[in-house]
Amino acid sequence: MHHPSENHKEQEYHSRIRKVLAHIQENLMGELSLEKLAEIACFSPFHFQKLFSLYVGESPKQYIMRLRLERIAHYLKIYPGLSIGDASFQCGFSSPSTFVRAFKKFYGHTPEAFRKLSFDEISKIGTLKPHKSKLLPIEPAEFWSMNLAMDEGPGAGMNIEVKTMRSLKVAFVDSHLGEEDAIPNTFKALTRWAGPRDLITADTQYIGVFLDMPFFTEFAKCRFRACITLPQGVSLPKDAGSMLIPEGRYASYQFKGTIRGVFRSLAEFKHGWLDHSGYQIAEVTGFEQYSENPALKPYESIQRQIFIPVKPA
Repeated sequence: MHHPSENHKEQEYHSRIRKVLAHIQENLMGELSLEKLAEIACFSPFHFQKLFSLYVGESPKQYIMRLRLERIAHYLKIYPGLSIGDASFQCGFSSPSTFVRAFKKFYGHTPEAFRKLSFDEISKIGTLKPHKSKLLPIEPAEFWSMNLAMDEGPGAGMNIEVKTMRSLKVAFVDSHLGEEDAIPNTFKALTRWAGPRDLITADTQYIGVFLDMPFFTEFAKCRFRACITLPQGVSLPKDAGSMLIPEGRYASYQFKGTIRGVFRSLAEFKHGWLDHSGYQIAEVTGFEQYSENPALKPYESIQRQIFIPVKPA
C-alpha cells in the first residue's frame, strides 16, 4: 500500500482509496454505504467500486463484511461474557440471522461453536482463496498460516505491568504483513514522508499498530500501521493519515524477536496472565513502541514495549 506509484494519477487513486480504508477502520460499526464511501473517495459509485476492487482485491461490500466478521471472531474469544447478539450488533450487523449465516459461511462454524475452539484449532481453519490486488499483492495461501503454538508454558518469562498512559497523536502509513519486509518498508515510507516536513525530532516515538490478529485473519491480510508521534500544534498536510491513541490503562511488557514471536507472546499474555489478572481487554487494538526507528534496524533486533488496553473484568 505504501509503495511508490507509477504515475501521478495512480498515486492520487492510491491516496483516495487509502482514505476510504482508514474511514472504514474507524467506522466499522456504522453505516458504510457505497454512496458514502464513493463520496469520500470523490468518485462516482460505479467508478469507486471498480477501483476499490482493483486496488484492494475485494469489493467494498466483501471487504467490510470480512472486517466485521473478523472483529466479531475477536470479540467472541476475548469477551466470554459478551452475548453473540451484542457482539454482532456492535460490529454493524442489524440482523442476527444475517450475521449467523455470514459467520458460518466465512469460518465454517456457528458463532457458538467458534467460541469453544482453541486458538490452535482456529489457526488450522483454512481455505484457498484467490486474491488479486494492486495494493496488496498476495499469492493464494492457507488462512492463518502462522504456527502460533506456544513453545513454553503460558506467560513464561513475561514481566507484565499495568500502566496509565496519556493519549498520543500520531501520523501513520498502512501496509499489510503479507508484503515482503512490510514493517521496515512501511517505516521507511513514513520516514521519507515525515522527514522533509520536519515532523521527526529527538522526541519522536515510533509505534506499530496491528489492526488485525492472525488468530482470526489470514496473516497476509493482517494490516499493520506504522506511526510516529507528532509535535504539539503541528498542522498535518492533507495527504497524511492521523489518529489518536487513547489515554487509559494498558498492560505492558517488553519483547524482542520476530513477528511470529510477537503474536505468540500475545497468546501467552491472554492465557498466562489476563485470564487470572482481574482485567479484560478494553479494545481489540493494542500497539508496540520501538526503542529505535524500524526503518534503520532489523525489526527482530529492536527492543520494544507492547501495550494492550485493559479494564476491570
